[in-house]
Amino acid sequence: MCPGECKDRMGDAFARFGRVPILRRTRVASPDDPAFRRRSPAPFWAAGGLVHDRRGSIVLVRVAEESTTGRWFTPGGLLEPGERTDDGLRREVREEVGVEVTDPVLTRIIHETITDGERVRHGYFAQFIAVAQSTDLRAAHEVMEARWFHDLPPDMAFRDDYLEDFQRVQPGTTF
Repeated sequence: MCPGECKDRMGDAFARFGRVPILRRTRVASPDDPAFRRRSPAPFWAAGGLVHDRRGSIVLVRVAEESTTGRWFTPGGLLEPGERTDDGLRREVREEVGVEVTDPVLTRIIHETITDGERVRHGYFAQFIAVAQSTDLRAAHEVMEARWFHDLPPDMAFRDDYLEDFQRVQPGTTF
């Protein structure tokens, strides 16, 4: 699957959250995609997901990155060396929107191969559902806008990846 730190992260995630689906996909990206900025040949790891308020609303962000074309994203980002997936989720949410999260649930890991036609990068994305401890958002410097949504907007990045998770955070739903 993946050597070294990558294998350790995968094993830790499974030990702490149970076995979850691993979805594999290939994404064609532009040469300026952030995935190609990393110099290390090792696969990258990121974490993020739906942060909700227990009433069915989720927080999404728009980031100041030309390649995002104004789409909405779930809070999240690259993990730091040695960082566990859920710790990375907590840190990224705190950094991007100023909110602490509790009760993280790992719903899937996406193994993505990203190519621009010449280069190839491999990465893993740990997708979570977590509860916000506050609804007061404070957008960080790289976040242009952060706000609460009652539905998944049509211009949300990777929207289809979150359809099932969004249903799980609706009032009256248990999992």
